[in-house]
Amino acid sequence: MANKDFYNEDEIIDSIINEKTPNMTEEFRQQQGNPFNGRVHVRQVGCGCFDLRKLLINFLIYTVVLMVTSGIFPGFFLGGIDAAIHAGAILTLLNTFVKPLIVLFTFPLTIMTLGLFYFVINAIIILMTAGLMGYDFVISNFFVAFFAALFISLLQHLIKKHLLKVDQL
Repeated sequence: MANKDFYNEDEIIDSIINEKTPNMTEEFRQQQGNPFNGRVHVRQVGCGCFDLRKLLINFLIYTVVLMVTSGIFPGFFLGGIDAAIHAGAILTLLNTFVKPLIVLFTFPLTIMTLGLFYFVINAIIILMTAGLMGYDFVISNFFVAFFAALFISLLQHLIKKHLLKVDQL
């Protein structure tokens, strides 16, 4: 026996699949206060770091940004397009899984430096990527990695914000 104050499960599933808003009874709207004016907002549930779309976009951005950076910075050598693709994949995985741990463990240091240590963390992640890549991706020293990390962060932000118009990636 279904209560008329609640949705029918089949109707909700069909509405999500067909991207339609399920009909709400007037009694249910009045009881709930209805802040959405009869519209149901569906959000992703779970950890956002495993969103495949986000990972793919970051991978493509990192691949392009690494190629641009290797053309601008002396001491930042990338072996070719295939090396850029591999480095983009490694950098995406390191930024997704390793960087949050490093940020967590160095959080007090980041606070003491007013956030400037975060750029050092970015340089460390880029150096880790170069270390994993071998001779296809070489960075001459830490300062090149540091300034390249600044440039990569800036370029990535500009691409996401202005070209892709993505706010939450």
